[in-house]
Amino acid sequence: MPSTLLAQSGTLSGVLKLENGTPITYAAVAVKNTNHQIITDDEGKFEFKGLTYGQYEIEVSSIEITRKSISVQFKGSNERIILIVEPSESLGLKEVIINVKTEKKEVETKGFAVNVIETQKMALQSIQTNELLDRSAGVRIRQDGGLGSKVDYNINGLSGNAVKVFIDGIPASNFGSSYSLNSIPPALIERIEVYKGVVPANLSEDALGGAINIILKKKTRNSLITSYSLGSFNTHQWNIASNYRKENGFTVDASAFYNYSDNNYEVWGKNITFKDYTGQTKTNQRAKRFHDAYKSYGTRIEAGFTDVNWADRFMIGGVLSRDYKEVQHGITMDNVYGDRHTRRNSSIATLTYSKNDLFTKGFSLKVDASYSYLKRQAIDTVGIMYDWSGKPLMYPDGTYVKYSSGAEVASAKTLGINTDKTLFLRTNLGYTINSNNTVYANYMHNNFVRGISDELEPLGMQLLKNTRDLEKNIVSFSYENLAFSQKLRTNIFYKHYFQKATSNEPYRQDITPGVPNYEMKVFTKNSDYSGYGIALSYALTSDLYLLGSAEKAMRLPSANELFGNINDNLLAPAGELNPEISYNANFGINWSALKFNNHSIRLNTSIFYRDTRGMIRESIRAGSFTYSQFENLENVMSRGIDAEIIYDYGKKFNLSLNISKFDALFNTRFDANGAPYLFYRMQIRNEPSFKFNVNAIYYQDNLFMKKSKTSIYYNISYVDKFLRNWANIGGKNLDYIPTQFSNNLGIAFTFPSNRFTISVDAKNIFNQQIFDNFGLQKPGRAFYAKLTYSLTSK
Repeated sequence: MPSTLLAQSGTLSGVLKLENGTPITYAAVAVKNTNHQIITDDEGKFEFKGLTYGQYEIEVSSIEITRKSISVQFKGSNERIILIVEPSESLGLKEVIINVKTEKKEVETKGFAVNVIETQKMALQSIQTNELLDRSAGVRIRQDGGLGSKVDYNINGLSGNAVKVFIDGIPASNFGSSYSLNSIPPALIERIEVYKGVVPANLSEDALGGAINIILKKKTRNSLITSYSLGSFNTHQWNIASNYRKENGFTVDASAFYNYSDNNYEVWGKNITFKDYTGQTKTNQRAKRFHDAYKSYGTRIEAGFTDVNWADRFMIGGVLSRDYKEVQHGITMDNVYGDRHTRRNSSIATLTYSKNDLFTKGFSLKVDASYSYLKRQAIDTVGIMYDWSGKPLMYPDGTYVKYSSGAEVASAKTLGINTDKTLFLRTNLGYTINSNNTVYANYMHNNFVRGISDELEPLGMQLLKNTRDLEKNIVSFSYENLAFSQKLRTNIFYKHYFQKATSNEPYRQDITPGVPNYEMKVFTKNSDYSGYGIALSYALTSDLYLLGSAEKAMRLPSANELFGNINDNLLAPAGELNPEISYNANFGINWSALKFNNHSIRLNTSIFYRDTRGMIRESIRAGSFTYSQFENLENVMSRGIDAEIIYDYGKKFNLSLNISKFDALFNTRFDANGAPYLFYRMQIRNEPSFKFNVNAIYYQDNLFMKKSKTSIYYNISYVDKFLRNWANIGGKNLDYIPTQFSNNLGIAFTFPSNRFTISVDAKNIFNQQIFDNFGLQKPGRAFYAKLTYSLTSK
């Protein structure tokens, strides 16, 4: 057993290589008599965090090398070692198998229906984080257009705010749209965890349809990585990330990014019309988007201490980001704009503290806190009419045709400003009773305050305080048990939700004709609910797991759903908006046992059932091409299956196929007056139900240059047609969004130094029409090139 030195801990890292310097990749490295086990990366590197100082035996094994044990005296807070090994004399006969769980497999075999997306290889491609997610089983990214456009996430038929997005466990909504999955590149991300349905209690949110947790990179070795990409539609993207750590544990993590695109891609079809001042139109035209530019930039910095005796990680940081977005059209493509635009900026302060074995062995504490100030402005003061030609409409005398309101969207000119202030606190406590039993307690507090102002409003309106307040508290408890030689893992959890919503909205109500009179409309609503669930996993073998989970889940309406956001053409609900409740169940298999010679096959599949009461959905406001608002659907039943199969041929070729099929059916037969719904048991509107992705990557070393690395990749994405709206149900022709079939091709070349990588990508190479929310067309054929530079300390 290792001896300890004052119970201090640190990070032991190293590299595994042959005497000639060749790194040994994907080898098992284990610290004997501990739970520390890991697989070396593409450069033969490994890292053990939170290792107590002392004397250890390090055991290494792989099919490529002879098994070896090395004695190590670990006494430095950030110590690095080099392990020299000998090649195996007889491959196969000398192979030693140690079952080691990677971070990916550890997460995927806890019982929850979850995919883990590792970004290391994809980060070299010209690909957005949202595109990477869209290629995952069971996930569909709903995007209104090109770079910077509005994004919704669909997981197995549930979408919108039913799917919560986190950045390092903190709700992404707290960071604002300028620092989001739209702007954070894969190069800054370690991995993405996609929970489908049941969500672990430690995330402490009211996620009903699933969750996406972005884990940002946190290296303990000094490092620098930067990349620049340019491509079609005048698209430019740059990012940089660096890390510095001293021997005493002082650590600085910093990153920055810049994104720009004109988004001037071609669109065509029945919604693309040219017209004159008399209202005469020409339909089914081809045109380029002309008012859809997007720019965002930001920086994130954290400083603190890592792997010291009083903290595994203590960091204080901040995020500053800005964006500018031109608005091309409303909720559909029928009404086109040429001057309206929005500006956003966010300033966020963050604090993170985590420590295992705090005060006593087995007790852990993790605290995340943030305060954000988000400012969002919509500018709409010109009011000139445009059509899809990109030209303003003009009368014969040369004057512009204008909207009577003086604005393209609103009922009056606007310089409206929303200021959102959010205080977030989450505390996770854990106690390991013994090796088989652990209990957790979690508390989350989120306080949101929105102030609304517009200098163009009448003075009487400005003098009244226009605010929206939303306070949310969630308490959760969970118990995890390992039984039957740790083959069965059981996780039982309980969550309690409380929310208080308040709005103070001024309005005009004249008592004396012609004399303005302004009043205040006050709204308050309290919500108090509970949820509970269970997640199970059973290891039939070390490579075959059965997974199951079930829960009663709650979701409370978000601030935008309750209050609207006129800056984004979103109105407050027409009536009361209630929380949604869902009864969820999942069953799945995780199998990676089929291995022969250099071939391996892995399979993940899950079936699911959701019975959702009062589903909160976005809908087009009746009679409008501009505005949307949220509503409750009485009862929606979702059921389906998703599956992913992955084939590897050594380190030369990888092929993956994932398929998702689900039905999200409107399940209420009669309305409140007893009249039958025409769309009973039909797929809910604006929701795809079938998709598949095929991804193939071929690797070739020493092509063109010795010690260089080349990869060629191809992606196929298919989405079946789906119903856009219910408005004409019962007629001869239903309003469908057509089948979409896109193909993407690329190549990446890494130079022998492993520092420079060049990639070239062609997206939607057959220039297919790709649609999404309510028939909004996405970019056609596009080309991109990317240069990446990385440097890591030895």
